[in-house]
Amino acid sequence: MDRPPRPQWRFAYLGPRGTFTERALRSLPEAEGARLTPVASASQALALVVRADADAAMLPVHNTVAGMVPETLRALAESPAPSVLREVVLGIEFALLVRPGTPLARIRTVSGHPHALRQVGGWLSGRVPRARRLPAASNAEAARLVRDGECDAAVAGEFTAAPYGLRVAASGIQDTAGATTRFLLCARPGGRGLPALAPADRTSMIGRLDGRPQDVDGLLADLRRHPFLRAVCLYAVRDGGRGALLFADCPGRPDEPPTARAIGLLRLRVPGLRTLGSYTAAQDPSRPHDPSRPHDPSRPHDPCHSHDLSHPNDLCHVYDSYEGSRTMPAEAADETTTGAPRPPQPAPEDIAQLREQIDDLDRFLIGTLKERLRTSREIQRLRTGRGGTNLDAGREHAIRGRYAEELGEGGAGLAEALLQLCRGRSAR
Repeated sequence: MDRPPRPQWRFAYLGPRGTFTERALRSLPEAEGARLTPVASASQALALVVRADADAAMLPVHNTVAGMVPETLRALAESPAPSVLREVVLGIEFALLVRPGTPLARIRTVSGHPHALRQVGGWLSGRVPRARRLPAASNAEAARLVRDGECDAAVAGEFTAAPYGLRVAASGIQDTAGATTRFLLCARPGGRGLPALAPADRTSMIGRLDGRPQDVDGLLADLRRHPFLRAVCLYAVRDGGRGALLFADCPGRPDEPPTARAIGLLRLRVPGLRTLGSYTAAQDPSRPHDPSRPHDPSRPHDPCHSHDLSHPNDLCHVYDSYEGSRTMPAEAADETTTGAPRPPQPAPEDIAQLREQIDDLDRFLIGTLKERLRTSREIQRLRTGRGGTNLDAGREHAIRGRYAEELGEGGAGLAEALLQLCRGRSAR
């Protein structure tokens, strides 16, 4: 008996026709024969997904030259729990598009997406220095403005010329060769899924950071130094007067202990941070694929190795990469060993570095314990204020059991010391 045909896929993307986002979407096999809906903004694309008017939305999130795309981060942060299905990375080359018969000498206005204009600024300054630059919602929208006589030239891909009846006045005008843009296909949780290309090896997170720029810088500097987060890429983008948007890439999945520790720490330090799901990192088209080497999620498109990101949208840009590792590195071990034969002794500088990591861990643990103490005492205040006792024997029993299960023989004793501390009595 023949199986009934599967429903047609419905995808939204940042339009209009002729954008790099459409090109990224059409690179997916599922896009063939699908209903593709161009929209004017990332927030509109995700709104279609939330209303179930689209199965998923393709959005640009990061460029290796221009950095993160603030509009996409804002839409992801404000949309109800989007989940990443697939990542696509495209090599980006720009062309200058004009109406037929327009010479470079007559160009007085050039339009393009702000990210595109940033990537061709040097070329424009050298070849059309008198041209005023007009930001557009997308490069294809800039092409439409040129077609309709509202602008003299557009920065876009060569493939954008034909749909708008334009001519390529110059190609390869990007200032930096080998630039790539990363796109995420986002769906609503529990919606229609795509077949996995490979095991998921990246987990992304989104959230907001409140406070002044210097406060955000200080927080991110603290996170960068933490041993649990040395494999995590962190991006912060200004969000008007509301602080900043934080985007984090963690190698691995939440069910892997090192990744779970990193996610837990980030959520502790950044309340409201939420995951966008786990997915397979895309292959960087600028790097030849070597089938003899396993796919390395740490360098799919090198956002963590991009250094030319010093533009006003990024507060903190990027932090340490996870070179050569498929998963988060385990935290530093203590200096004592048992059982197995002792390995060769490390050099004194190695021991010093490990002790610095332990000191970092101790500072984090002390800060976390202080936060737990404050939270516990607030619970006690609420309980006694309602006529109850300040202790909950069942809750304390569960905590002892949890510590014993996770930490072994000494876990219950550690839990008891912690409980006594939070009750206001010294563990000594």
